[in-house]
Amino acid sequence: MATKSGRARGKKKRRPLQSDKRVGDGHSFKQALREEAILQAAADCFGEQGYRATTLETIAERLGISRVTLYRYCPSKEELLIRVFERSIAIFQRDLRQICSQPIAPEEKLRQIIRHQVRLMADHRNFLTVFFSEESNLPQEIAKRARAERRVYDGLIEDVIAEGIKTGHLAPLPVKLVSFAILGMCNWLYQWYQPEGPLSADEVARNFIQLVEQGYLRADPQQEILQRLERMESTLSNLRDTQQPDE
Repeated sequence: MATKSGRARGKKKRRPLQSDKRVGDGHSFKQALREEAILQAAADCFGEQGYRATTLETIAERLGISRVTLYRYCPSKEELLIRVFERSIAIFQRDLRQICSQPIAPEEKLRQIIRHQVRLMADHRNFLTVFFSEESNLPQEIAKRARAERRVYDGLIEDVIAEGIKTGHLAPLPVKLVSFAILGMCNWLYQWYQPEGPLSADEVARNFIQLVEQGYLRADPQQEILQRLERMESTLSNLRDTQQPDE
């Protein structure tokens, strides 16, 4: 994970991206550019070329508009970087709290967290590439906030692991070590995963879960069958618990 501090800069008044005015720049776009389209183009350019190598002209070209038109919606490249980071933080937080708050066994929560993390990396690769690699280009206060949000995210996962160890469902290993191992394995997808490659995101997640739970040594066939039955029994038990009406 990127943890470098951003350089101190003077505070600038931020101007919100506009999304409802029409643009009359002679290009084929008749509707105003929406914030989502601008952020996606910025994330694509920053993720593919790097923040320093990207210019507003590069982003405007990706959108098919002029730099002048883009400037009407966002006056600086730094502002776009901040917005991409804010969106990345929101992406990370989406669904995680819901997973962690479910009344299910800790090991099932971890399986869902791995699936969630892998899907995030696959579906939002450029946003998260920027998040992990461009922190040093942020204003100091935004970089500090990004690190704080990351600690909150890591803490939620560590709580699940600690719960599993306390209840005897997980091996008594150092909580942070297990968390770092799982997140490191999942987050590194931004470096190598290709959607058009041989494995889908769900297949990657399934293999990760098998690696975490069973290791890389070939298991005894009978033991593997017993483990699968135990997992099925745990899943059915969780389903029964969640479907019971509240008293």
